[in-house]
Amino acid sequence: MKYLFDSSAIFRAIKENKIELLNGSYTLELARYELGNIIWKDHVLQSTLSKQEAQIIARTVKHTLAIMEVLQIAGKEEEILDTAEEHKITFYDASYAYFAKEKHLQLITEDLRLIKKISPTITALTLKDIEL
Repeated sequence: MKYLFDSSAIFRAIKENKIELLNGSYTLELARYELGNIIWKDHVLQSTLSKQEAQIIARTVKHTLAIMEVLQIAGKEEEILDTAEEHKITFYDASYAYFAKEKHLQLITEDLRLIKKISPTITALTLKDIEL
């Protein structure tokens, strides 16, 4: 089975040193921005990462995304909006849900609320679920 990872699952895989689970899997272009925001928030707002730690994680994100297939949402905005309306989720979350369904991928996310909202129409699991 092929997987589509959202930024929450990618960040968890990086933190837990499980990047090999991501190799050859899919994500969306949005993940790069969201992962950057997570690093920024942890460094600047919460002061849980030093500047050096933040830069190391940013470098790891860059290398991680290089081993993944990064899908573009351009041209699919209307379909994603329909998905958002159908499941009553944000456009951001709907982007992942749409591509998971369209490309026959299992969505991997740490967002339990999202998993509940899109099931059973779209298969979504957590990182822990695929490690077993």
